Amino acid sequence: MATDIIELSDDEDTESASEDGFEGPAKPPPRKRKVELEFTEKVQWTDESDSAPSRPKKRRAKRKSTGKKKAEKKTGDGDHTEDDLERVDLPDYLIERRRNFDAKRRLYHESALMLPPDYTDVEFDESRRLRELKERPDFDPRSGIKPSRPYKDIELPQSGGLIPASIAQYLRDYQVEGVRFLHKKFVYQEGGILGDDMGLGKTVQVVAFLTAAFGKTGDERDGKRMRQMRLLSERWYPKILIVCPGSLIMNWRNELSRWGWWHVDLFHGANKDDVLGAARAGMLEIMITTYETYKNSRSSINMVQWDAIIADECHRLKDRYSETTKALQEVNALCRIGLTGTAIQNRYEELWTLLDWTNPGHFGTKAEWSHTITKPLTVGQSHEATVAQLSLARQTAKKLVQNLLPRYFLRRMKSLIADQLPKKSDRVVFCPLTDLQMEAYENFLDSKEVAILRTASEDCEHGGKRGWCCDEFLPNGKRWQTVVFPSMIILQKLANHLTLLVPQTTDLEEKHEQELATLQTCMPDTWRVLYEKRDRISNLVNPEFCGKWKILKKLLKFWHGSGNKVLVFSHSVRLLRILQHLFTNTSYTVSYLDGSLSYEARQDVVDTFNSDPTQFVFLISTKAGGVGLNITSANKVVIIDPHWNPAYDLQAQDRAYRIGQTRDVEVFRLISVGTIEEIVYARQIYKQQQANIGYTASSERRYFRGVQQDTERKGEIFGLSNIFTYHSNMGLLRDIVNKTNIAEAKAGVHLADVDMEEAAKDGEDLGVVKQEEGTDSEDGGLSQLADLLTSGDQQKTLEAKKAKTSRLKSDAVQAILTAAGVEYTHDNSEVIGSSKVEEQLSRRAAMRLFGEGDLAGQTTLFADSDESDGDGLHSSYKPPEDVCLRQFCEMAREFGFANATDFALIVENWTTEARRNCLNSFYKRRETKLEKEGFLDAKEGIANRQGSSTDAKKETSEGVKREIKSKTKAEDVKDEKIDMKKQENTDEEKPIPVDSKSKRTSIFLLDDDDDDEL
Repeated sequence: MATDIIELSDDEDTESASEDGFEGPAKPPPRKRKVELEFTEKVQWTDESDSAPSRPKKRRAKRKSTGKKKAEKKTGDGDHTEDDLERVDLPDYLIERRRNFDAKRRLYHESALMLPPDYTDVEFDESRRLRELKERPDFDPRSGIKPSRPYKDIELPQSGGLIPASIAQYLRDYQVEGVRFLHKKFVYQEGGILGDDMGLGKTVQVVAFLTAAFGKTGDERDGKRMRQMRLLSERWYPKILIVCPGSLIMNWRNELSRWGWWHVDLFHGANKDDVLGAARAGMLEIMITTYETYKNSRSSINMVQWDAIIADECHRLKDRYSETTKALQEVNALCRIGLTGTAIQNRYEELWTLLDWTNPGHFGTKAEWSHTITKPLTVGQSHEATVAQLSLARQTAKKLVQNLLPRYFLRRMKSLIADQLPKKSDRVVFCPLTDLQMEAYENFLDSKEVAILRTASEDCEHGGKRGWCCDEFLPNGKRWQTVVFPSMIILQKLANHLTLLVPQTTDLEEKHEQELATLQTCMPDTWRVLYEKRDRISNLVNPEFCGKWKILKKLLKFWHGSGNKVLVFSHSVRLLRILQHLFTNTSYTVSYLDGSLSYEARQDVVDTFNSDPTQFVFLISTKAGGVGLNITSANKVVIIDPHWNPAYDLQAQDRAYRIGQTRDVEVFRLISVGTIEEIVYARQIYKQQQANIGYTASSERRYFRGVQQDTERKGEIFGLSNIFTYHSNMGLLRDIVNKTNIAEAKAGVHLADVDMEEAAKDGEDLGVVKQEEGTDSEDGGLSQLADLLTSGDQQKTLEAKKAKTSRLKSDAVQAILTAAGVEYTHDNSEVIGSSKVEEQLSRRAAMRLFGEGDLAGQTTLFADSDESDGDGLHSSYKPPEDVCLRQFCEMAREFGFANATDFALIVENWTTEARRNCLNSFYKRRETKLEKEGFLDAKEGIANRQGSSTDAKKETSEGVKREIKSKTKAEDVKDEKIDMKKQENTDEEKPIPVDSKSKRTSIFLLDDDDDDEL
């Protein structure tokens, strides 16, 4: 089968939208424009064999992989060849519509395009009093919404449209670009995805695009256009279908009413047949329905020839085998517009499914996409990727983002409006289990059933895998596959609240017995008391049943009474109910929302919470309330339990962090350390990184050895063995991040051909740390250090730094977390993204081409820090603590500090990358110094001195009296007495020889600081 159907050219220039633009400016109706059609190559039309279920008048041709195709006649932008149509498994009515549209384009050129309706000879009485006409939108001055541009129409010359001034004045530049993109897709009857980040106003862009598509003017006359046009039956007038989740159906109706005059109705509920009849008769401009309603009524809905379909939250279609996706494949519309902020949620095939829905067949088969896109990108992102694999991954990402997607996919990030939003922090808190939780967790993992799950993929003595040979069946006779997901759910319950294990009185007998058996396995000594008192509030308030509640309770107590409002999200409705009971003994006012509430009731609860200042806590089911709600009155967000799909948690955050928010937003994700929740969060990181690569071709840090969907490379976070393992109270992710820091530090030293003498003279950039408020510095650690070293009053500057450190230590939230036993937290934004070392590694790899069997491309960039000895300046060897301390003192002297204590106060405020870069600078300077003194060969970087060298393991630091304490014990640092003079004398007596076997590691790696990321 051919694997190069998806053609990713090396040409960086993408097709410009203006190349098929209209001549001359847009004019008032009739808006017919001459268009210069450019004959361009398109992604070939092909698809797979499996498709939607059969219906009358549907062609059941298989979608084939084309391989080498016969020469095809290429037509204008958006045309489809006969071979294309034969390969695509679409209903006959869609194939016929496509043939007719393309035939008319070839015959009539731009006259066949879906330009705005022709209102020639259409008279509006209101035209005689234009200055008196009401316009929309008409925002209340108290809303705070102000125009962002002059009151002036915006022409869309590429598609012959016009955005009226009443709407245009409120659109930002990126929104105008989005309207251009959407209207061009409509005019040429193509599909596309508006993939803007959440909160950028996708709905407003769609309404503005529809206004241009209907040729409306944004005033009262728009309410009469449809009726006037129906009197002229020969003239075309658009019909639009909007499909959205049920929770958004009223929002769409309200937004359309706010931004214009529309004839719109809902195909939902008891009177939906009447609504469809009106649409069929041309008495509706827009019909709105839900995914579920469309799926159940698609036969009747598709009797209408829709000019466009708008699928909001179109990631609902990510699974090509779901009934909803199959139903939407049949929708009777050539122009298919998808709206989603999360086109890639779990894997790259989801993006293919959405793109294939918008333009069936344009992107090859799913197998071809997986081979050409998915495999290179996922394999190259592995921690153990070779140079060739990383090179292919970065080149593929660049071609995907720059060449293939721009015509069909438009995405902008929330950073575009960062100046209009307050700040947001996203802190991940790794919560310790209580002793009772930990015991129950380990008891369940030690059970025979879980042991079989954990070893299912291990080799069996009979030659196969244990799960398909000796351990195919559980002790109860069932296959082990039947308990995988139930067991994962049990682990999630154990990680949150032990009472979740207790069977409910309303459970069916079989389920009740199974859950009781699980409770007995997890808590063999105490299960009876817990079971018999299952309906008592005393079970819920027991602090030993939930480690997270200990932390949440203290945070809420701190936030209460200061005007804060808190959103608490959970994927478990039962856990939310438990929390609701826990709040009954507090003075907090609590609101509640889950899927049992009607859409109208949900909006009422939200409105009450936003408007009532006494409302404090809002408990929300992530599935029911994570999308579409605007709760900007809240400024704190707590996510109790992570979801496998990162989009759920990100969407939950954006209920509060969106346009309209006036206060800084703090997000706290609670993760039970060492449990399955760490695996869940680690996979969130993995998926977010993959999405960023697919959207922007970014060089994400390569933390994980595993490759998704690769059974031979499961690494640390994939596979049942990792899921059903307790990773101790030190945690999994902390160790993974630490190993990546080591690997990057090792790679960074040898990354570039650096002029070592120049580096020693001028110094190196010490990396990037978090910017302080009100600064524009981009060099982070270097500027902090430079300010201190060049200060006229160094002592005064140092005191200011100490004062800042003291303020950081007094951070109340951090104090609360520490008091509750939290040893490790990090900001999610510090983990997601790239680093300087990764960017340079990726840049170098992408510039090289490797043939099959090329040995140069088979080397790995990151040596295994656990197994590789390494001969570089950084290696896996961990010297004694006193050696690390001696090196730290040397670094303090190298950078001009009076003592190690002052240096420690500066370093503790740096990020992990800043520390890595500081180490690299120190080692480079030291290597240069040793070269000058003859201890190192400048070219080879190895020791030349004859005789035996002192082993690094035996190095001692007689001048160090105590260990420099960690970040969480900063107060103790001030009391350290380090005899720098004695140390200097010791060093001056004898230069330090370095042989080829000497091994060094990061001096921060043995720091006992539990909050340190390194």
